[in-house]
Order: sequence, then C-alpha cells, then structure tokens
Amino acid sequence: MPTVPIHLSSVSRRQFLVQSTAALAGVSVLRIATAAEQAETTTLALVSDTHIPQTTDTVARGVNMTDNLNSVVREINALETKPAAVLFNGDCAYLKGLPEDYANFSDCVQPLIDAGQQLHMTMGNHDNIPNFYHALKAQRPEKPLVTSKHVTVLETPQANLFLLDSLMHTNIVTGELGEAQLKWLAEALDARADKPAIVMAHHTLHMGPIQEGKTIGGIADTAEFLEVLHARPQVKAYVFGHSHVWAHTKAGDLDLINLPAAAYVFDEAQPNGWTLARLSDSGIEFELQAHDKSHKNHKQVFAVNW
Repeated sequence: MPTVPIHLSSVSRRQFLVQSTAALAGVSVLRIATAAEQAETTTLALVSDTHIPQTTDTVARGVNMTDNLNSVVREINALETKPAAVLFNGDCAYLKGLPEDYANFSDCVQPLIDAGQQLHMTMGNHDNIPNFYHALKAQRPEKPLVTSKHVTVLETPQANLFLLDSLMHTNIVTGELGEAQLKWLAEALDARADKPAIVMAHHTLHMGPIQEGKTIGGIADTAEFLEVLHARPQVKAYVFGHSHVWAHTKAGDLDLINLPAAAYVFDEAQPNGWTLARLSDSGIEFELQAHDKSHKNHKQVFAVNW
C-alpha cells in the first residue's frame, strides 16, 4: 500500500509559499521562503511516531499518545519564531491506521492550522492509506510525482528536502522505496544539484545482509537507496524515525539523524519528544525538545555542516 504525504497549509505574516495556494493539498513540490529570505534561517519542526489512537484516553507503554501530541502542538505554537513548516515523519496512527485514529490526529493538529502553521506528513508502517483518506478526504495529492508512490519536495532558500514514501504494507515493520521511486529520486536530486539536499522517510536503514526467513525492520532496498544518495554529493543527511531513538550516526560521508518518538520509547533511557531544525547557509542543526525537560539530552544539538 503506498504512502501519502499530507499537506495542510496556511500562510503567516513571517512566511509564504512562492506558489499559488489554491489547491495546496494536491501539490507535491512546494517552495518555502521567508519575508527576509537572504537574512533569515529556515526553521522546521520535526515530529515522528505520534501513534495516535482512536480514543484520547488510550495508553501504551505507560504513555497517553494523544496527550503527548497535544503537548508537542502547544510547544510548537508557543515558539517565538514560527517554523516555516511542521513535518510529521510517519506512524501518525497507532497500529493499524484506523479511520478513528486519523480523526483524533486531525483534532490534535488543528491548533497548528489555526495558528498558521504549514503541515506536511508522510505515512509510516502503522498507517493505512484507505482509512486515512476516509478521514481526510481532501488530502490526496492530485498529481503524484511517482506512480503508486507519493513523495514531496520542499524547496527552501538554504536546502531542498525530499520526503519519501517507505511504507510497504500497513502494520508490517519492513519498509521499501521501490525501483520507480528511487529512479525518480535520482532524477529529482540531479535536477536540484545547486543546493544541499536533506532526504527524509519514516524507516531506518537496513545496513546488514538480508537473511532469508528473517524479518527486516528497516528499508529492504537500503543498498540501492544508499547508492543513489552516495552518488550525489549535495545529499548531506538522511532523516528518519521508526526506531523511537534519538541519535546521530554516519554512513560514510552521509549523516544519519534518527528522530525521537513523540509517543512512547522502547528503551527507558531514550528521550521522547520532537525536534527543532534550523537551516542556514552553512548547515542544519537538529535540537531535541524532550517531553521530560529534565532529561540529560533535552536541548541536545546534532549539527550537519556543509
């Protein structure tokens, strides 16, 4: 089942889209700019693995996921500098992507829309596209950039962001990009070689060999994916979620940024929360916004320079 980025857009006094806003839900390439484009950085809020259930009182692993997302929304809206966009990187829904999950999710993010935030989402392995469309009928892209896959390009003054589709099947842990999407990605990157590129999808990479009979937790076609990325020096980082871990590692010269889960963690030592990203002409910084403000890694910054 393909994954679809959702686009919920609004324009504030501090930001605008260099494009008609008539039908943004159906647009797959968006150019984000600021009123003082040459002088300002571009700020993004990154939220991953919200796992929103159908009822607001549902608890998993000791966490109320709806409460956590509501907290993230309040913190983003309270920022002194409004982000140019808020990106939700997959697993918006709890486990099977029920219609009621998306109804609850929609209620949670409505204050962001009301505040003039621009929202973009990709689907993770716990999302379900038919049920998603049932709850948010207006969000289907009108002209997908890849047949049977739905991807998004966000162009900012400092860098281009490529939001990919790694969902293979709902509630199946393995991810996959596929030959058609990888071909599109290579061509899209080549067409935008003049700026640094940040690539984002829900799933982790699968760095080891694929063993017959064993489940792959990450992207099944990781080798082919990395071949595309490594061949293009403008690609500076791959940003992902899925593992509910906050980490900064490397794959050769490529920086790997693992976003924390907004919902629950699998390892109690890990923080949950969201990430504030700041793009400048010299790089991008990812700053952890932990739910637990006393966590040792709260406000920790991972920098990717170029």
